[in-house]
Amino acid sequence: MEKKTSLAATFFICFLGFSAFVNSQSDSCTSKLTLTGIPFATTSLTCQSVWTSQDFILRYQQSGSVWNLILSTPNTNAYVAIGFSPDGRMVGSSSIVGWVPSGGKGVIKQYYLGGLDSQSCQPDKGSLKVSNMTIVSQSSRLYLAFQLNTNQPPQSNLIYAVGPKSSLPSSPDYLMAQHQSKTSTTLNFATGQSTSKGNGSDSEDNDDSESSEGSERSDGSSKSSTSLSSSSGLRNTYEVVQILGLGILMFINGFLFTSP
Repeated sequence: MEKKTSLAATFFICFLGFSAFVNSQSDSCTSKLTLTGIPFATTSLTCQSVWTSQDFILRYQQSGSVWNLILSTPNTNAYVAIGFSPDGRMVGSSSIVGWVPSGGKGVIKQYYLGGLDSQSCQPDKGSLKVSNMTIVSQSSRLYLAFQLNTNQPPQSNLIYAVGPKSSLPSSPDYLMAQHQSKTSTTLNFATGQSTSKGNGSDSEDNDDSESSEGSERSDGSSKSSTSLSSSSGLRNTYEVVQILGLGILMFINGFLFTSP
């Protein structure tokens, strides 16, 4: 009986550890955002799940002539980026890019995306009137916080990207390696409605190709999501944890109380 109890306790501890691991990497529009070092209040931000497969979450709020924004992403030892585009394409966009080197201090910069190669994407340049850029690493996630100085809502054509793992920009030039994955969306900052346009490829000619995130349907309509929506991928993870926990508890119950 003592061995059975010990084994059951081991299973239970493993389950708690797995649950803690999942929770430590999670964020959603229904969770309370508690961050330190952000230069503006984070309690009343509108929240939008903007890239489901990569678990990108965007929070924003207008405060007078300033727009406060926070992009939340998993920390995968790669750079992450949000771009504001005049026409929905990467080239010609201005982008906020952030990363945290292993054992180092986080870096966040504005880039002007003048082309498809690294040399054409120059740091510390761009058309955004940005201030108070801050990057926070917490619970295996990155939070890119910044303020846009404008009376008008930010450009609705947004681009998101993830760089290759373990290939971070570095001094002195801070040039970015070609992105590993990207997607383009539109976001109405007034209504919170977001529509995915496609993840595209490395060629600008294919920027509007169909995306698994949800692009135009065959009838011409668009898949969209509203503010305060949480990541479906995150919900699926929680469901797996719940099912796993139920299975472990049933196993422990049968193991302890079923006669040999």
